[in-house]
Amino acid sequence: MSIKDLIADIVPYYNNYRQNKRTLTGTEAVEILWVIGDILKTYIEETGIAPHKLYREIYGKAEGKENIIQKSYITREFLNRCYRVRRIFVKKTDVKKLFPNLFSFNLLREAMPFIDDTKYKFAGKEKDDLYKLLNSDKTYAVIMKEIHRLQKEKIGIKNPRDQKLKEMTGDKDIFVAFYNYIYELLKTVDYQKAKKEIEMMDAEFIKVLSKNTSALTIDGLLTTDFEIPENINKKWSDFAGLIKRLITKKDPMERRRFRRLIPPHRMTQLGEMIYLLTSENLYKTFRP
Repeated sequence: MSIKDLIADIVPYYNNYRQNKRTLTGTEAVEILWVIGDILKTYIEETGIAPHKLYREIYGKAEGKENIIQKSYITREFLNRCYRVRRIFVKKTDVKKLFPNLFSFNLLREAMPFIDDTKYKFAGKEKDDLYKLLNSDKTYAVIMKEIHRLQKEKIGIKNPRDQKLKEMTGDKDIFVAFYNYIYELLKTVDYQKAKKEIEMMDAEFIKVLSKNTSALTIDGLLTTDFEIPENINKKWSDFAGLIKRLITKKDPMERRRFRRLIPPHRMTQLGEMIYLLTSENLYKTFRP
């Protein structure tokens, strides 16, 4: 089976999970992840490929000598969780047997070190108490708070990925503020007013900024370096500075973290809205 065929097998289950995860119970979500994990396990056993290498092949654009273009939106982190779920539960029916009342997969995800990590794995009463907690009718917030207390007590470390995301909160704020600003410019249906906002910039700069914004949606798309014009207003300057920084980073990790904060389709929408400012005819095509 080729990687392309493997992805084709996974995608229906992945889409089901992504599209319905707000309405799925935790038990139902884990069952979907188990199926994906089982597909991965079968492929790994048949080919002998290392799991993390396989995740890179599926998602693509890994760092190092074996760079490949991204093949899917199925992240390595998600694939690893699926494979991890498959290793925890021997059979799919074990999911419902052990966690019949799991409210959210997120709760199980945070508790996983106490279930399958040899260093932190619970046994005996601790394990029974953890399973009772995950199956209890307590609120999501109460259960998560207790799991975090256990993490602090038993593990004592914070998730560095979450910390990195928090460090990019300012970048998210710049993007959202600029998105709303451009949307309002277009919604006014007054090109002369909009033109005053961009009079310090030529159309080519706006086109390049539009293209680069859209290019952030996926690894491997062509970007164009650019200079930020002097004397443009702060909204444009801050946003252009953010885009320039993201596209010029050789390490793609910061761009990938940014996509966890800003959905790729919003980047595409903003790129298209920016482009509409380059001419009055394009401006008039905008539909809120």
